[in-house]
Amino acid sequence: MFISLNCKLSLGVIMKQVYVIIVFLLTHFIYAENNSINELNSAWDKLEQTVLNGDFRSFKSVYHRDAVLVNGITKSSYPIKKAFEGWEQGFIDTKSGKIIANLDVKFSDRIYDQLTAHETGIFHYYTINNNGDKNDTYVHFESLWVKKNNAWLMIMEYQKSKTDESQWNAL
Repeated sequence: MFISLNCKLSLGVIMKQVYVIIVFLLTHFIYAENNSINELNSAWDKLEQTVLNGDFRSFKSVYHRDAVLVNGITKSSYPIKKAFEGWEQGFIDTKSGKIIANLDVKFSDRIYDQLTAHETGIFHYYTINNNGDKNDTYVHFESLWVKKNNAWLMIMEYQKSKTDESQWNAL
């Protein structure tokens, strides 16, 4: 009887320890997931701010050096460095005050863990020139991210297709 009571007590202690470990791991997992989404949001905030400020160097730092731009609008794919060549003038014009540029993003789906992410949504990029003329662009996009050295880097930007303000507002 003493042995079986002792075994029951030991089993109860072990079960409590297992329960505490499970709760700890679940809490850690939930925190890590929330931390990942906050970090991804910060990366997008950085992209938006760099566009607004015309900070081309900081803008480029959000992309992995081997990132790829897939352009569904023109049916082409190329290294992000080539895309940067086409985008650089807009940053120069923004920084010099020739235009105001802005980027906003809305998501329809975000799948992520602590080190990888895939996001789907619409971005709204617009410029306003010195005459006050506004040029709006709405694009369905997907992005693929990896976390390297505690920084989220976009490794693929897929600009799927153009869309319009009504779809933007519906999202």
